[in-house]
Amino acid sequence: MKIDSNSATPIYEQIYKQLLEYITTGLMQADDKLPSVRELSSSIHINPNTVVKAYRLLEEQGFIYSLLGKGSFVSSKQNVQTKLFLQQINELTHEIVTKSKYVGMTFEQLCQLLEQKWEDK
Repeated sequence: MKIDSNSATPIYEQIYKQLLEYITTGLMQADDKLPSVRELSSSIHINPNTVVKAYRLLEEQGFIYSLLGKGSFVSSKQNVQTKLFLQQINELTHEIVTKSKYVGMTFEQLCQLLEQKWEDK
């Protein structure tokens, strides 16, 4: 995990986004154990409360679950994740279309850009 201390993005959010990417791309599978708060905070040299904040956000959104005394694990509850992603896609699509029109992109240009990004992933 890489943290950019010079970034305007808060550290807890950087952790959240990286773990979310690991989960959504399949790098981490359902029921995989996440590093303990102490392990992760120690390895990236940050306050444990920062890791707790990132884990709490992931848990609130249904991406991970915690078992007292055992740690945090990747959730298999896809329906919560799917609902959240669909909401985010809708919001981002609205923003993308609005900005594309503002800068004068055509629908075809936007589709080409989306297709290119789709193929890159």
